[in-house]
Amino acid sequence: MEIAEDGGMKMKIPIATALAILLAVAANARTIVIPAGTPVHFKLRQSISTASGRPGTTVPAELTAPIVINGTTVARTGARAVVQISSVEASGRIGGSASLNFSLHSITLANGNTVGVHTSHYAREGKAHAKHNATVITGGAIIGALAGQALGGNRDATAKGAAIGAGVGIAGAAATGKFDFTVTSGSRFRLVLRSAVRATI
Repeated sequence: MEIAEDGGMKMKIPIATALAILLAVAANARTIVIPAGTPVHFKLRQSISTASGRPGTTVPAELTAPIVINGTTVARTGARAVVQISSVEASGRIGGSASLNFSLHSITLANGNTVGVHTSHYAREGKAHAKHNATVITGGAIIGALAGQALGGNRDATAKGAAIGAGVGIAGAAATGKFDFTVTSGSRFRLVLRSAVRATI
């Protein structure tokens, strides 16, 4: 035992004792393998929109069920996780459906360490444009044809009315034809590990 400069006492641990403590801690640590195919249950902590999302963006999440391997809890319920957007497409006005694809990027283990993971993907495609646009454009053409016939009373007037109406229908489809979607915060998912994860607990 030594006297510190402030008059207090400080303990001096022998090197051999320190090494023994480190060896004991190392002996108690176990490496556990989380096998491929293990399900991971989680929920988003932030919404994802196809209108504003970008590939490569990460989104916070948290586990909604523990990961338990051979009776040992490797990751606890509520543990932090991170989702990464693999691909995202905003909806076009005339064509091109919105789509979203993401997977888990990392999870926080019970010992506080964060590990990267390779999981299956969540994929969703938005509402198709074809039927909506055809309805709007066709409806515009019919209305235009009827109006042309009523005003001109002949075939040429009807054709011109139909063409004008179709143009109005296309404009209407462009104005109303975006079908982006949002996966809201709190949405729950189940993905599975595609490759094993080694964790020291």
